[in-house]
Amino acid sequence: MAIFDTEALVLRTYNLAEADKIVVCLSRSAGLIRGVAKGCRKLRNRFGASLEPFTLINLTYYEKENQELVSFRQTEILRSRFNLSGNPSILTGFSYMGDLLIDFSPPHQANDNLYRMALACFEAASQSPGDLESVLRYFEVWLLKIEGFLPDLKACGSCHRAFADETVYLAGDLSLRCAQCSDSRGGAVSKHLHSHLRTTEKLPPAKFAEDSREVASATKKEMAELTFQLIGRVLERMPRIRPNV
Repeated sequence: MAIFDTEALVLRTYNLAEADKIVVCLSRSAGLIRGVAKGCRKLRNRFGASLEPFTLINLTYYEKENQELVSFRQTEILRSRFNLSGNPSILTGFSYMGDLLIDFSPPHQANDNLYRMALACFEAASQSPGDLESVLRYFEVWLLKIEGFLPDLKACGSCHRAFADETVYLAGDLSLRCAQCSDSRGGAVSKHLHSHLRTTEKLPPAKFAEDSREVASATKKEMAELTFQLIGRVLERMPRIRPNV
């Protein structure tokens, strides 16, 4: 039996038996892990409120060979989000991000870029709840990018010419193509949206969200429709939750 220590973000919990929970976490050193926290639903337990969804914790756990579920041994709260528990929009947005992290993350495969991006997005939305919509768009773009599903935003996927200030088109293979190569067919991506997408590659989420306050609502709507379409194509289904922000 091996014992591990890692920083982790609690994503989801399920009740198990009379006093236990199954907890799903995205960890820094082990990726997505599922574990049992025994006795955590008892009035007096060693976990306290540390297993509430979206809490950042230090986690000690042990695992046995050939067992999918690990066993939680000890936790310590690093960053709680109890102050946001009364904000339904934030909780829905966080649940949406948590679901996508679970859907896109293979178990026990660490991905430091994904972990740091996720933490930055949760923190940006926590600090400025009014910017939730823009933070979610940033999260979707970067999730697709890190997992290798985001089209090249810089050049045509067919002729490889660098895009200028132009409308481009989403092809059936999820690549972006210029008007000539696509024959202006496929899903059009306006030059305003294309520029906004490129901005995600240059800024951290909090700064992107701040700058997005000046972006036209039509462009934001177009971005939401595109990222949701891409995610649905990758998952081959629509996400369980779609925030209404």
